[in-house]
Amino acid sequence: MIFTLIKKVAACFRRIFYKGYKVEIVEGEPEYVDDKIIYLIGDVDFHAIAVMLCPCGCKSKIHLNLIPGNKPTWSIMLRDKVPTINPSVWRKVGCHSHFFVRSGQIVWVKS
Repeated sequence: MIFTLIKKVAACFRRIFYKGYKVEIVEGEPEYVDDKIIYLIGDVDFHAIAVMLCPCGCKSKIHLNLIPGNKPTWSIMLRDKVPTINPSVWRKVGCHSHFFVRSGQIVWVKS
């Protein structure tokens, strides 16, 4: 019993002090996009698009298609609202950033 309580308290502290990306589910694209949030446009059961700011700091919005069958397509896995996105995100215009989102953290692909 005490071990379960300790695990719950530790999980609460991780959520409070976590500095990586988190996810918010929204019905439409937000006007303001926070730099540490990935917005999933849709509802709880179906997400059509993920929107985030480019992590390089250029402030460009990145839109990722989440609808299977439409290409290119990304998938997002959530664990306690912490995202992992597959495959990598590679901007072909602008800053040309290439990165993965793994457990809410940006992992840069080296050129």
